[in-house]
Amino acid sequence: MNWYLPITIIPGLGMLILSTTSQMMTLSSEISNLVSIKCSIFQHKIAARKIRQLDSLTHASALLYLATGCYVLSGILGVIFANDKPFGLPSITLYLGTVLVFIALTLLIIYAFKAVNIRKMQFDNNLELK
Repeated sequence: MNWYLPITIIPGLGMLILSTTSQMMTLSSEISNLVSIKCSIFQHKIAARKIRQLDSLTHASALLYLATGCYVLSGILGVIFANDKPFGLPSITLYLGTVLVFIALTLLIIYAFKAVNIRKMQFDNNLELK
């Protein structure tokens, strides 16, 4: 394994982290708006779902941070153990980081589907009110 391979992945992870953080801030503002006013039972249900979404985004963000740390550590270990075996410590750290990214992306996909379902609920509720 070349030591620079995991380091080249970090900018892409940075973009994912930036995007996830932006989504967390937007979602947090939406929740704040829903909770700050006297909300109906429906708005309370929406707020509860959005809080669960925020939890999912927080987990995904934490996993992306951990994956970035694994990639950095893998690059450093790759320099230290330059002639290590194919399944040495640098490779294991790289694979761990990749698994963490995969889990984070899975959480983000689930988040996206739930976001669409919440919007559908809001749309359906608006139709019922008219």
